[in-house]
Amino acid sequence: MRIHPVDKIKKLKQLRKKGYSINELVKKLSIPKTTVWHHIQGVRVLPKYALVLKAKRGGSAKRTETNWEKAQEYTKELLTGPHRELAIVLAMLYWGEGSKKCCEFINSDGRMIEIYLFSLRNMLDIKEKDIQPTLRIFSGMDRFECLDYWSKITKIAKSKFIVRLNDGGTRSRTKYGMCRISIRKGGNSLKLIRSLIDQFYKETIIKY
Repeated sequence: MRIHPVDKIKKLKQLRKKGYSINELVKKLSIPKTTVWHHIQGVRVLPKYALVLKAKRGGSAKRTETNWEKAQEYTKELLTGPHRELAIVLAMLYWGEGSKKCCEFINSDGRMIEIYLFSLRNMLDIKEKDIQPTLRIFSGMDRFECLDYWSKITKIAKSKFIVRLNDGGTRSRTKYGMCRISIRKGGNSLKLIRSLIDQFYKETIIKY
């Protein structure tokens, strides 16, 4: 999370008092949702704008805002609890190799995939039915050898893998191709991971 100018944060709080929603603040000020959420805590919407803000909070918008709040709360628990180191590892892995649009992580290094899955299973309690592995291989690679390798790494049956051949290219220097781990309905998981990234970044900048 970037450190934003004081005047920009002041503007954010002023607009919040006037009933601006989180999504409106993100769009108007070009600030991440997690940053907006952090700075509006304790800001009271002026009475004459309260009904305006309430009207903007439709079903899906309200759920989204609530889920961001839950992600922030759980982030604080993780970074102050016994899983702090694992939470930081997950955040850094995803920051480098994860998707911004959906909860997907891809790599050719089996160790990174293994640690990523370990974090999901043991810290975020992601269910096996929600984990979808995809194998990307290229011409010249042994399909069965690659499947066998990634099945052992992920501890997921080979029958569960989606296999893509030459998806995004026709050559690769990797021995076993690339493995992508997708989380079905992973919107809340993505919010949590993004919150972890932002919060850890903020803690590091402030500390040093």
